[in-house]
Amino acid sequence: MSAAKDLFNLQGKTALVTGASSGFGRSFALTLAEAGADVVISARNEERLAETEGLLKKTGVKVLKIVGDMSKPDDVSKMIDETVSRFKGLDVAVNNAGILTKPVQLHEMPYEEWQQVISVNLTGVFLCMQKEIAVMLKQPRGGSIINISSVLGLVGLDPDFNPRVNYIASKHGVIGLTRQGAVEYAANGIRVNAMAPAWHTGTSLGKARSDNQSAEEREQREKKMLDWTPMKRRGELAELQGLLLFLASDASTYTTGQVFVSDGGWTAH
Repeated sequence: MSAAKDLFNLQGKTALVTGASSGFGRSFALTLAEAGADVVISARNEERLAETEGLLKKTGVKVLKIVGDMSKPDDVSKMIDETVSRFKGLDVAVNNAGILTKPVQLHEMPYEEWQQVISVNLTGVFLCMQKEIAVMLKQPRGGSIINISSVLGLVGLDPDFNPRVNYIASKHGVIGLTRQGAVEYAANGIRVNAMAPAWHTGTSLGKARSDNQSAEEREQREKKMLDWTPMKRRGELAELQGLLLFLASDASTYTTGQVFVSDGGWTAH
C-alpha cells in the first residue's frame, strides 16, 4: 500500500474551486495547493478572488484566476476552456459557489429570490458538472468531482432557526446531482461525491445570515444551534481539510456517490 504522504499527494494534478473568494472556497483552494495541486479559482468578486490568488501563489503552485458567475452558462464554459488551455486537463473539481437570501417562510418566499438561489446553488453545479465531466471523459485518469452541499441538503430546519427554503431545496438537489453523476460515470473513472458541512466559522454565508439579524437574534440562534449540536460548538474551516484531501486524492479511488457530513453530530439525532 502507498505511504500516506503519497496517497494524499496532489502534485502534478490540476484542481478547480468555484466560489473561491472567501470562506469554504478559499480554504479548499489553499488545502489543495498545499497538497501540491495547481489551482484554478473562480468567483464573482474580483477583488476578494485576487486576495485568494495572492495567498495561493505563496505556496509555490501555479494559479489561474477566472472571474465568473456559475449561474451563467457562458461563464462556466469560459472557465473550463481557460482551465484546459492552461493546464491541459482537470483532475479535481470542487463545486462550491453558493449564495443565501434573507429568511422568510416558504409561503412568503419571493419568486425572484427562489430563482436567484436555485440558479447559483443548483443550476450552477449542474452547469459545472456538465463541462467538468466532458473534460474528464477524455482523460484516461478520469477525475474527482466534489460538490459542496450542506447538512441542510439532508434535513429540514426548525422554523426557530430562520430557514430559507430556496437554500434547503438547492442543497438537497446538489446531493441528487452527485448521486446521479456518480452512477452514470463511475465506469469512466470519474468519481462524484459531496461534502455536507453544518455550521462552521469563517464563511461568507454565515456573515450574510448574521447581517440580516439583530444582535439579540444572533445570540438566540447561536444558543439554539449549539444546544442541538452534540459537540456543543461550531466547526472550524480547517476541520474540513482532511475530508477534502481524501476525496480529491488517490486515498478515495473506490469511493463515489457518497455524502460526507461534517456537522458535530447534528444529524445523529
